Amino acid sequence: MGRFRLEDSGLQIVGGFLGLVFVLYLIYPPALLLIPTSIAAAAFLTKNRKCDPKDVERFFAGFKVGGHRGAPHSFPENSMRGFIQAKQDGADLIEFDVALTKDGKAVLMHDDDLDRTTDLRGPIRAQTRLQLDSANICANFQRSVSRIELEEVKKERVPDMEDVIKWSVENNMRMLFDVKDSDTELVDQIGTLFEKYNLYDKAIVCSFLPWVVYRIKRGNQKILTGLTWRLKFWSYCDIENSKPRYTGIKQMVFEWIDVLHVFLTQTTTPWYLGADLLLTNNLDISQALVLDQRRRGMHVAVWTVNDMAEMHWMLETLKIPVLTDYPEFTKKVKHLETIKKHDYLPM
Repeated sequence: MGRFRLEDSGLQIVGGFLGLVFVLYLIYPPALLLIPTSIAAAAFLTKNRKCDPKDVERFFAGFKVGGHRGAPHSFPENSMRGFIQAKQDGADLIEFDVALTKDGKAVLMHDDDLDRTTDLRGPIRAQTRLQLDSANICANFQRSVSRIELEEVKKERVPDMEDVIKWSVENNMRMLFDVKDSDTELVDQIGTLFEKYNLYDKAIVCSFLPWVVYRIKRGNQKILTGLTWRLKFWSYCDIENSKPRYTGIKQMVFEWIDVLHVFLTQTTTPWYLGADLLLTNNLDISQALVLDQRRRGMHVAVWTVNDMAEMHWMLETLKIPVLTDYPEFTKKVKHLETIKKHDYLPM
């Protein structure tokens, strides 16, 4: 198995070039005109490559409906039972969140702490894998849909990331890794597991953080990656943009950063990162965006689609895959011609 590491030869070349520009500037100030050239050179020398088109097409050909954190209205989010249910419901992909324990074990957890989803308290990074074994991810779960045929929710431990990968490979389920932690150890573990299980046409790694996407792809140019985004991500905590992250001038600065970020996300950033997917919030999707990204050679997918009519539009009109908290919708989506207006469910 090859060693997953950051390739930095391009960075060294760029560093040397910038150093040369600086020396020339000291000798001859008009050399400042070379700076735009050096920036362009840096971009081309350090940009990531796109993945093998065959791997990209194989992955997206089998991705229509993904279970967002499994089947979180039937079983606890990021649980093995939830992933099994998502497969039974007809989803062809599972999306899950990854995090590191105190002793460096990669596990599944959406939040930074254990408070919301388990019967333990405190940051997940303060717990070892052994300590985490006592956490019950079913403790605070309340089923929000009436599905009599489902078994009772029982105690379940926080899953190891590798266990979920093994199950997915054995059950022919595609995977979407959602990485919110920029810890290089976690990023490198993901890369190593891609090599170990040959996930190149079976999984994709996505993140809101461009530097995570960049490092994943830089370490192994064969890994499919996606940039996740929504409007005002850096300035507001919620998708409705009602909870500012900051106050005063700092909030204003980050709102302007968001304007620039969205522009670059839709034009330049994915090209530089070598991203294969633009993972878009359902509130920010449009036909114009999808068509524009296709012209740029980008795939588009949407999170989180919990309305049947909206799902119908995205799958049948826009022809893009979706993530949903209700993977049981998949069975209806496969027979959309039989669906009537009264079958649509509100969000």
